[in-house]
Amino acid sequence: MKKFLLVAVSLITMFFGSAKIAHASQSGLLDFGDAISAKPASVGIAANPPSNSPASSSSVAQAATPELSFSPPSQKTARLENKQPEKKAALVTPRQSSRQSFASSAIADSINAIFEGGSNSIVARTVGHAEGTRSVDGSKTRAYYGHVDPGNGVWNLGSFSYQHCDASCTPDEADDRQLRRLRSQSQVLAQRADSNGIRMTLEEKLNGIDLANQAPLAALDQGGYVDWLRAAHQKGLTGSNAVLWARTYSFLNPRTQTWDAPGLGNRYDSIAYDQERRRAAIASALENHNQQRSQTARSDSMPSTVAQLKY
Repeated sequence: MKKFLLVAVSLITMFFGSAKIAHASQSGLLDFGDAISAKPASVGIAANPPSNSPASSSSVAQAATPELSFSPPSQKTARLENKQPEKKAALVTPRQSSRQSFASSAIADSINAIFEGGSNSIVARTVGHAEGTRSVDGSKTRAYYGHVDPGNGVWNLGSFSYQHCDASCTPDEADDRQLRRLRSQSQVLAQRADSNGIRMTLEEKLNGIDLANQAPLAALDQGGYVDWLRAAHQKGLTGSNAVLWARTYSFLNPRTQTWDAPGLGNRYDSIAYDQERRRAAIASALENHNQQRSQTARSDSMPSTVAQLKY
């Protein structure tokens, strides 16, 4: 009988002990077994919580709670992650760098050619003729030595009607200053044309530079000369027609879609007339320049020809 009572008491004790342990595991005490098994589920919910759902806030709270990690970072994974950028750098960057270097070199050579000679360069002669400061043959007019700008009343000096000189400035100094500025601006135009896949002709380059001299924003701003030149090409316009169309519409403010040329009356007809006048002046000066170069080349070749015949 005593043995039976002892067995019964032991069974009752074991029953209440196991019930307490089971209750403790559900009461929020640390249980590494439950935490590890529940981890994937909590991460999965937090990764994409449904919007406006009562469960989403609790899921975010679970994801925000720092979790212990007992595994070191995988070195294999780290190497794979670092391998892809190295592969891209090896395949893409040198090619892009080579193209950019070639394009920059070609742009620099082109700019150097048209600015060679300073005040006697093709840039100075064509833009100067459009300004009225140089004759078609490149000689200097009276306006070269100083005149009042008809648009804003400011004193102009030199081939480019430079307006930022003090009283001691000479026309040659004015040309030097504006040539440096136009060289930099022509580089911007050339780079923008290159990025748009445009290979500008000499006529297009000189008209872009002249526009930068007349109205820098019209030439260089977004929605300026190069953008309109590309649009002109897409419309099938070429040569002088493309140049005139691009020059004229460069005065259209891209933000307000209204004409922005107060000195030209803010009217299409007056803007187009002025741009055609300047385009034609550049064309005449360029043609004269080419004729002079041809004559010079023939003159230079004559002595050697005579020498060959004589000896």
